[in-house]
Amino acid sequence: MPAVQQAVLDVAIQGKATLKDASNNFVVLASDTAITVEQFRQKLGTVTQETQIGWLANAGKYFIGIFQKGGEVFVGFVTGIIPTLVVLMTAFYALTGMVGEERVHGIARSAGKTALTRYTILPVLSVFFLTNPMCYTFGSFLEEKHKPAFYDAAVSYVHPPLGLFPHVNPGEYFVWGGVLVALLELEKKGTVATGYHVQVAIWYAIVGLVVILFKGILTERITAIMARRQGIEL
Repeated sequence: MPAVQQAVLDVAIQGKATLKDASNNFVVLASDTAITVEQFRQKLGTVTQETQIGWLANAGKYFIGIFQKGGEVFVGFVTGIIPTLVVLMTAFYALTGMVGEERVHGIARSAGKTALTRYTILPVLSVFFLTNPMCYTFGSFLEEKHKPAFYDAAVSYVHPPLGLFPHVNPGEYFVWGGVLVALLELEKKGTVATGYHVQVAIWYAIVGLVVILFKGILTERITAIMARRQGIEL
C-alpha cells in the first residue's frame, strides 16, 4: 500500500509540474485557434464588459440604420421620382396655359352648380390643374355656403391621386411613397402579382373620390346648421 500511495503522489507531482510549465505555452481552443494563456485571460476579462454594453451598441446600430435606410430611399427618389415630378409639373402647367385659364375657370363654374359635381369633378379639376395649395382657389367660383365643403373635399383629395399623378402634391409624396416601397418589395418577393401597385393606386384614387363626395355633402349640411344657429346668412 505505501508503494501504491507513493506512486500516486509522484504522478500528482508530475501532473502539477506539467500544468505549471504549460501556463507559458499555448492553449488550443475548440476552434483550433492557438492563443497564449495570457491572451485567453485578457479575453475572458472583457466578456463581462461586452455583455453590459452590447444592448447599447445594438440600439445605436439599429437607430442609425433607420436613417441610413431613409437615405437610401431618398437617393432613389432623387434618381427616380423627382425628375418625373419636374417633367409632369412642367407638362401640366403647359397644358393649363394652352387650354387657357378662362376656359378652365368656366369649366369650374359649371362643375360647381350641383352637389354631385361640386364635390367630385371640381376638386379633381382643381387638384389636377392647379395642384396643392393653389387648388383651393377654385372655391372662389362657389357661393359662400359651399366654400367650406369644397375646401374639405379638395384638401382631402390632394393625396389619393398621388399614385397616378404625383405632380398634384409633390411636397407630400411620402404619403404614397411609403406604400409604394412596400408594394414593390412584395412584388419582388412574389407575394403579390407584378404591377399590383398600379391597381392599388387606381383604387386609392377611386375610393378617395367617393370619400370626398360624402365629406363635401356632410360638411355642407354642418355648415348650414352652424350658420342657422348663429343667425348668419351665407
